Amino acid sequence: MKYAFPRLISFLALAVIVTTALPARPRAQEDSQKTADPIYDLKNARENGITAPKAIYSPDPEYTDQARKRKVRGSVLLSLVVTAEGDVREPKVIRSLDQDLDKQAVAAVSKWKFTPATKDGQPVSVRIKVEASFNIK
Repeated sequence: MKYAFPRLISFLALAVIVTTALPARPRAQEDSQKTADPIYDLKNARENGITAPKAIYSPDPEYTDQARKRKVRGSVLLSLVVTAEGDVREPKVIRSLDQDLDKQAVAAVSKWKFTPATKDGQPVSVRIKVEASFNIK
């Protein structure tokens, strides 16, 4: 028992040496996204020299059978980012209509393609709001 304390000290010293000798962890992917290009807002677009993106492919969301039977109609309001490449990123429901139809709206909007917004003639990412409508035909 009289040798337990020096062994503990030796173990702790070894643990410190091992942990400081380990290579640094690679940065998470989120860190690299934080340094990505800025995302502009369209509130003062003209004043900031920003032109809005234009949808070039926007398939309608599909009705669910349950929503069709209940004759649910209306629209889901979504916020999303249109990237400088014209792709959709981060679609989020702002105004809900029906839980299942909200999911359908997010799925449809995720497939949309845009001509990107531009700032001073260069493509940029912007945050916009869009509506996905559900009307029984």
